Amino acid sequence: MLMDLPKEFFTPQSMLTLTGATGATFVIANGLQRAFDFNPKWLALVIAVSICLFGVFTTGGGTIDYFVGVVNGFLVYCTAAGVTGLAGSRELHAQAIPDGRGTRSASVLSSRRFLSRWW
Repeated sequence: MLMDLPKEFFTPQSMLTLTGATGATFVIANGLQRAFDFNPKWLALVIAVSICLFGVFTTGGGTIDYFVGVVNGFLVYCTAAGVTGLAGSRELHAQAIPDGRGTRSASVLSSRRFLSRWW
C-alpha cells in the first residue's frame, strides 16, 4: 500500500491545528534560542498565543472566540514546553561557591542550546 507523502511541511491549515501550532511554536522558539541565544520564559507563550489568535482572526471569530484562542495558546505552549522538557537536557547544575565558612551551592545556567528547557 503506497502512501502519498506531504509536499509541504507547514501549511496555513496545518498550523491552525493543535499539532501544527505546537510544532510551529516548538520550532520557532527553539530556533530563536539556538540562532540568537535569546529565549526568555515568555517567548514561546507569545508565539503560541499569536498563532492561535491569528487562527481566530482568519476565521472571523467573535469576542468569545478570541478568549478561546488565548486559552488554546496556553494549551499549545504547555504542550510545546512539555515536549521540550522531555526531549531537552537539564541545563541547570549546582556549582560550589566558596563563602569563607566552607562552601555553599548555587544554581547557574550554562550556555543555552537547542532543546534547552524554557524555564
